[in-house]
Amino acid sequence: MSLNWREIDLVLEELSLVGARIQRITQPRYTHLLLELYHRHETLRLLVSMEQGKTRIHRTSAKFSKPSTPPRFQQLLQSRVRGAVIRSVEHVHQDRILRFELARSDERHQLWVRLWGGSANVLLTDPEGTIIDAMYRRPKRGETGGYRFAPEPPDVGAQRKAMQLEVREFLSGAVQDHDYPYSSAIEKHYAERESEERVARAQRDAEKLLTAREAALRRRLDDLERKIEESKNSDRYKVIADAIMTQLHEMEPGRSGLTVENPYDPSELLEIRLDPTKTAVQNAEHYYQKHKKAARAAERARRELEDIRRAHERTSADLQNVRTIEDPAELERLTGEKKTNRARSASQSSTLPGLQFRSGRLQLYLGRTARENDELLRRHVRGNDLWMHVRDRPGPYVFVRVPKGKTVPLEALLDGGTLALAYSKAKPAGRALVQYTQVKNLRRAKDGPQGRVIPYNEKTIEIELDPERLTRLREALAPTE
Repeated sequence: MSLNWREIDLVLEELSLVGARIQRITQPRYTHLLLELYHRHETLRLLVSMEQGKTRIHRTSAKFSKPSTPPRFQQLLQSRVRGAVIRSVEHVHQDRILRFELARSDERHQLWVRLWGGSANVLLTDPEGTIIDAMYRRPKRGETGGYRFAPEPPDVGAQRKAMQLEVREFLSGAVQDHDYPYSSAIEKHYAERESEERVARAQRDAEKLLTAREAALRRRLDDLERKIEESKNSDRYKVIADAIMTQLHEMEPGRSGLTVENPYDPSELLEIRLDPTKTAVQNAEHYYQKHKKAARAAERARRELEDIRRAHERTSADLQNVRTIEDPAELERLTGEKKTNRARSASQSSTLPGLQFRSGRLQLYLGRTARENDELLRRHVRGNDLWMHVRDRPGPYVFVRVPKGKTVPLEALLDGGTLALAYSKAKPAGRALVQYTQVKNLRRAKDGPQGRVIPYNEKTIEIELDPERLTRLREALAPTE
């Protein structure tokens, strides 16, 4: 709740602002103005809050961080009234509007402070009331440069109602005990209120983030469980391949299908689709490869499943406890992006976007979409890693992870270039120029689409698609680190 006129009068009576010199002006928040005054060998920090529901004025001992760039209104006040002396302070019509008369050498200004809930404002005018500028420019209300500011008295009914206001409970002790400053009571009250609101806000934010994280981990768990269930049919590919091999002596070239007994269950007839452009052995090899690929995918899914399940359990436990935590810093640590957060790091490493390959002892990451490229750039690669991309053609980003102090071997460069070509629009041509540079030489395109970068100091290498190299890379699909 904002201060009423009675409480404002008590603050002004206590502070005795007349004769104070304005030494410093800051606007630490969008809604706050802080005046540092010097009066009677004492420094006084006067806080004016425009925050809706908390409009107020009082002395403060709180510390505020300074904005990196001073706001417009702060700069204006620094140029016009810094060093000025407060000649008078008037509570206009007892209507929560304050008028400060300021004098600096032969310059005269008026600083108006209106503490009206959603209509709060601070305005600087000349002595005649013409507005120089306002903290919040509101042209429709005539609160901008060039207009005249002349508050009218409230109607009789509103004024009568206002005169009945009393000092509320949080100041009652201060009224009875004149040794206890009114400003201190106000500051303590609003500090406690803001602390409670900050905790509640942090709890809501943490709850929202953890709920989303738990749902994402649950979806990943369901996906992995589905893949593992589907992999149970991978042995079927081996059965088909073995069945083809039993018919090598009877199969003529160009066949598109084959009906044959299951070599492991003669009671079952297998209807097998064949590629007529391939030999029987090549068709069998095709099904053997599908069996191996499915088996590898199932093994990776099983390894990842345990990590994701543990991360899901931790996130669910954190979500249950989030409303019991009242320390905002602890809530930030609970939901933060730091690698020290076990749930985050387990989730992040286990759900590395795109595809991962190995080239010798080096790891290669491939982003298949703009989102995956952007995610890899933001979270998973370092400045000395190598970025590769087919020149002038749509395609993926390939990143070669480079250990500190090491260089990229030619084989890894050829492997990365082959992957960039094989997954790009240039693949049908079988040949392309691939550009590469270190990640630290990439700049994000201003206002460009997600993941778009501009490379500097790049080099190019001509890559010709090598099916054997590509097969080797795909067979060595790496699990995530």
